[in-house]
Amino acid sequence: MKNSQSNNWERAKRMAFWDQGKLTYKTWLKEFVQQKPNVLKQSVNFMKASDLIALVGEKQFIKSWPVISQGSGFNENKKKILDAIWSYQIVGDVSFPVHESVTRFHPKKLDTLKRLINSNGNESIYSIAKSLGRNPRRVYDDIHDFADKGLVILREGQSFGRRVLHVKVKGCHIGRTELI
Repeated sequence: MKNSQSNNWERAKRMAFWDQGKLTYKTWLKEFVQQKPNVLKQSVNFMKASDLIALVGEKQFIKSWPVISQGSGFNENKKKILDAIWSYQIVGDVSFPVHESVTRFHPKKLDTLKRLINSNGNESIYSIAKSLGRNPRRVYDDIHDFADKGLVILREGQSFGRRVLHVKVKGCHIGRTELI
């Protein structure tokens, strides 16, 4: 274990597992990856978010957080902090909701989602495809997949007398109260 990781582990262990003196980093990591409820609850609730992510590893955190966040017994503020970190690492926006399917998107599809989030929510699919340098049909398919997964809402509009679909991202362009 690297020296900085060793320091992170000792601090995190004192904060979350102060009564378990023999707990090793290797054992903790194995149980965290296996998603043992007591280890998850103690780790999320009492470790600093930065220590938790550093100890788990950024890739493992991104992969496992959507499932872990569905668990119960977490401090709501800590959960929101980790949700925001996950969202920022995935799409560059802290308001994007945690969704497991996003971790399995190919890079171009993820770029499309990032572009949608950074848009004003009133751009057509064609203009988004053009800005990405992608085939509009591929972007259209990606966006409809996002809609099927509940990540975006498509709204019809008019542009120069033509019917266009505007893409609004839940959490970024559309708040929860607007969905009801």
